[in-house]
Amino acid sequence: MVARLNPVRSIAKPISYNEEKVAQGKAEFIHAGNFLQSKNNLSYEEKLDRFQRLNELNTRSKVKMLHITLNFSPKEKVFNGELADIADRYMQGLKMEDQPYLVYRHHDANHPHIHIVSSLIRPDGTRINTHQMGVRLSEPTRKAIEREFDLIPAQRRQGSEPPAPEEVRKISQGSSEPASEALDRVVSTVMKHYHFTNLAEYNAILRSYNVTAETGSLGSKTRQYNGLYYVALDDHGNRMSPPIMASQLPSRPTQGKLGKKYAESRLQMEDHVRSIKSRLDTALSEEPASMRALVSRLQYDSIEIVRPPANGRNRHDQVFVDHRTHTAITGKALDPKYSTAAIGEAITNRQRPAQQVRQQAKLSEDSRYSANVPQVLSAVLHTQPAGPDHFGHDQYLGHRHRR
Repeated sequence: MVARLNPVRSIAKPISYNEEKVAQGKAEFIHAGNFLQSKNNLSYEEKLDRFQRLNELNTRSKVKMLHITLNFSPKEKVFNGELADIADRYMQGLKMEDQPYLVYRHHDANHPHIHIVSSLIRPDGTRINTHQMGVRLSEPTRKAIEREFDLIPAQRRQGSEPPAPEEVRKISQGSSEPASEALDRVVSTVMKHYHFTNLAEYNAILRSYNVTAETGSLGSKTRQYNGLYYVALDDHGNRMSPPIMASQLPSRPTQGKLGKKYAESRLQMEDHVRSIKSRLDTALSEEPASMRALVSRLQYDSIEIVRPPANGRNRHDQVFVDHRTHTAITGKALDPKYSTAAIGEAITNRQRPAQQVRQQAKLSEDSRYSANVPQVLSAVLHTQPAGPDHFGHDQYLGHRHRR
């Protein structure tokens, strides 16, 4: 079983989301906890009013609702009665068994899963503490439920190795795999097989798999407590999943673990860096006429160029991701002559004015690409390989991932 906690501001949004799924025949309302009426007699207005009255007792807190999803293995056969019992047990583990909550079973994926909607405001007006709730309460409860209800455990067997990069596909829309499992599959592989020395380089690799890691906005609790969360993306960098804290993933790819990985990578990257420089020098010596030409040329040498978010957050230079040596490094760290500015200037000097205008238009692209995440230039520029299978076994990366 995989549990995901999502505190939300809106009272109506999580309820209406589930009710709309019920109206579409994609979900069913299976259980209500701590409501005066039975579930069959509850109207939408009564559900909303119960939470509204409770939340009005606290005027200070802005985030007053909790939207939970419990995901089960596709191999599980669980009936509604058992799912209701699991929901009760889970809420008891969160110490929220006295709170009102609604339970919906969804049928819009290939694995059984339920959504639980509840309020974080107690009858005395105090707010339930959600800080590290996943680690403190959810994780031990999840393990206990797996034992008590004889469910298939979510965590991989101890001692098993993450898959090799060529065995991992990027996350795609329409997949039946739970987001937490898909994210953990990608992250554990990158942590095991790739070399990187900072978050920018780490994210450049993850972006090839439609994943990003974020530290939260300034002033957020995630940033304040040095936290980290992961999000699944579509091909244009738009979010496809709610944020999932690193501590909630089986491999626990937290900031602390990343710090150790950075230190290890610095000791192992010397030979890889020489290889990257050699291939970059060869590509640049051919005097590519445009960034598109350079990106295409480097693809044949298993190197991707990843640009930082366009919104100005987490500023850093472009990152070269070498899928041959499984190494990522920023241009400035590699050598100043490989920085975004230096390479851009060299290419601009060889372009005619009309070409510069067209190239700038291509690089800016349009709103399909999110400004909040790194972007792989080969995807933004729509570059296609000139011949078949130039990457060999490395062709699974970037926009060339198999689906």
